[in-house]
Amino acid sequence: MIKRLLSIVTICGFGAMALGQQTPPIQPKTVDTPKLTPLVLPGMPAKGEIVANAPLTAAEAVRIALAHQPQVTIVKANADAAHGVTIQTQSQLYPTVTVTGGGTHAQSFQTGSSGLVTGVQSQMSSDIELNQLVFDFNKTRDMVRQSQASERALYRTYDQTLQDVALQAKQDFYGYVQAQQQSKVQQANVESRQAQVDLTQAQVNAGTGEPQDLVSAKTLLAQGVITLLQAQQAEKTALVKLNTDMGIDPRTPLVIAPSSETDVTLPPDYNNLVDSALKQRPSILSAIESLRAAGYGVSVARKTDVPSINFQAGFETFGANNPFETQNGFVSLTLTWTLLDGGLQLGKVKQAKAEQTAAAATLKQTSLSVIQDVSNAVVGVQAARQQIPIANAEVVDAQEGVRIATGSYRAGVTTFQTVITAQAALVQAQTDQVNAVAALATALSTLDHAIGKWPLN
Repeated sequence: MIKRLLSIVTICGFGAMALGQQTPPIQPKTVDTPKLTPLVLPGMPAKGEIVANAPLTAAEAVRIALAHQPQVTIVKANADAAHGVTIQTQSQLYPTVTVTGGGTHAQSFQTGSSGLVTGVQSQMSSDIELNQLVFDFNKTRDMVRQSQASERALYRTYDQTLQDVALQAKQDFYGYVQAQQQSKVQQANVESRQAQVDLTQAQVNAGTGEPQDLVSAKTLLAQGVITLLQAQQAEKTALVKLNTDMGIDPRTPLVIAPSSETDVTLPPDYNNLVDSALKQRPSILSAIESLRAAGYGVSVARKTDVPSINFQAGFETFGANNPFETQNGFVSLTLTWTLLDGGLQLGKVKQAKAEQTAAAATLKQTSLSVIQDVSNAVVGVQAARQQIPIANAEVVDAQEGVRIATGSYRAGVTTFQTVITAQAALVQAQTDQVNAVAALATALSTLDHAIGKWPLN
């Protein structure tokens, strides 16, 4: 009887202890997200050229590009070469003076009845000659005008290249700034996702959270880390592109200074901007000069066979031992006229007229392109201006949404899905804000380029 009573007491004791213990929380089988290692570009050489060794602004990026971009040098060299051609063509209008001098010494051998006979003959001479074109129905002058117009066209192309390079440098600059800001947005998102992992882990440990919430939080953290890695890659790529388009070593490290484009007031009639662009865009001016050069080319072709008159005057001396022993002078007029050319002039005229037609079409095409550029730029500025206040409001609302969702989840009155949705909306809002700021800066610089404004004004 006593043994049975003790057994009952023992069983009751163990039962009470079992009832007093809580069931351990169920931990989901998850894997921690690996930490990112920094993305590093190849290092600069020991004696590498570092041009941008101070905080870089958009204006400074333009200056560096204009000074170091090889494309600028190439186009400038082409224009300078055209200037050399003009000088060569002009030289045909001016007198030329040629001076020559020389001497001969000849020894001859002849066998005769008296034996071997030798003879020596020597002569020294000098000559100076003047040549001057007198008249060719302005054919040469038209050739000079054609060359001058072609030269001006290439220098206008050089001006357009400067503007194109400046625009590219600005777009790359703001693109790099945009990429940097996007990396910061994604870094903040990863930190928020990590905080959500910590929160859901704590609630699971306390037995008040759902294991599925922890799994979702860790999955979203991993996705956020991948997106951050992609943003950092895009940032490095944007840096390389900026350096390359500035004409410096792509590996050059840069520190970016705050920059913005000067805002402009759009005129009531946007056609005023179109008119300005058609008057001052270097590409238009280059096309006009090319058309003018083509017109002179037609004139030159039509004068292929015209007569030309040249004036020559000269003075020559020669002698056996003394070059001034005999002296002669002469003056002459030479008429040159090709009567039959086998169709040469006809072919040249046909070619020149075709080139003139192409030049006229190029001018029209360039004008249409300029009008398109201005139209798109005006619309771009209008749209970008409106995006910024909208994006700012979006960020404020999204931040409030995250605050409310996180607080409600902590209090247990909402699901984790609400937090996920709110955080995704915040990331999108911050992305939209970064894009809107970059879009306005790019749109303003594009408008300046479209109307032909000098990039550093």
